[in-house]
Amino acid sequence: MAQSRPKIPEKLNSLSNLEWENIIDNYIKNEIDRKIAKLYYLQGWTQVDVGVEVGYSQSTIKRKLPKILNIIEKHTK
Repeated sequence: MAQSRPKIPEKLNSLSNLEWENIIDNYIKNEIDRKIAKLYYLQGWTQVDVGVEVGYSQSTIKRKLPKILNIIEKHTK
């Protein structure tokens, strides 16, 4: 079953990969959450693949992503 990509808020669509990476590195304090953000949002991995890589279930990744995205959105100019 294919997973749909989450809707990214419009103001985040204009960010470059470098801007995404800087925000992730500077504002997401948990190392695993940083890895999840980079794999999912920057490299386009599926939730299942990200989960396998970090040792979490797909449902845990799905639950974490909105929280991660909220942090990124909060720190976007």
